[in-house]
Amino acid sequence: MSERNSADLAVPDLVDEFRQLAVQLGSAWDFSKGPERYRRTPERAARVARMNTLTPEMRMRAPADTLRALLNDTDDDIRAWAAMRFDEIDSDLAYSAIAGIRERVSTEEAQRLIEHARTAPPPRPTLTEMSLVARFSDACLREFWTRHCGRDSDPLDVELRNTIIREIRGISAELRRRSACDRLIPLLESPNITERAEAARVTFEIAPERALRTLEEVAASKDSCEFGRADQSLQYFRERALRKS
Repeated sequence: MSERNSADLAVPDLVDEFRQLAVQLGSAWDFSKGPERYRRTPERAARVARMNTLTPEMRMRAPADTLRALLNDTDDDIRAWAAMRFDEIDSDLAYSAIAGIRERVSTEEAQRLIEHARTAPPPRPTLTEMSLVARFSDACLREFWTRHCGRDSDPLDVELRNTIIREIRGISAELRRRSACDRLIPLLESPNITERAEAARVTFEIAPERALRTLEEVAASKDSCEFGRADQSLQYFRERALRKS
């Protein structure tokens, strides 16, 4: 049975076929999911060609909200293909779709966290008026998401990240002033790699073995944004320990 001309398909049919093709083709984010899909076969080539036929038709006829719904799809393959093919419809949403796939959250949640990272903390309450642990955790979360706040070819917003790192140093100084660094020890087990690394830097004086082990794990992870700083921190703490011995 021959394929129908894409120009003859109603928009819902175009969308349904796009979704089916996206799942059949897979995306670049998880090759372990159906690895046979990525083999260079005549069937795959035909599916890519069909996708190349469908997408211009969808850009021309599908309502913008219909395409945005694909960017918000719960299936990673579908939102990945939508982000690659329809980023001009809503570039921020497409960017959030890719970030969500990488961090295993929904597109909506990724968009919220990217915006949160770009939003400076309110002037009130001040550091002396609020829970420092909550403020520390929030700053670490925002620092983590700066890896998705960049533009164009560089996803990391270096300037924003450095700003938040300075904020974290201010919070850390206040924790030390209050002799309250021990409150960060539970954060060494945080699921967020940035929070673990930052907590290790602050708790080294009171829990050196756990802090060093945490930094070693972060360095070994080869996380693109964290392993370099973790290596530097390890070198600094080890050299300081040698000077004291």
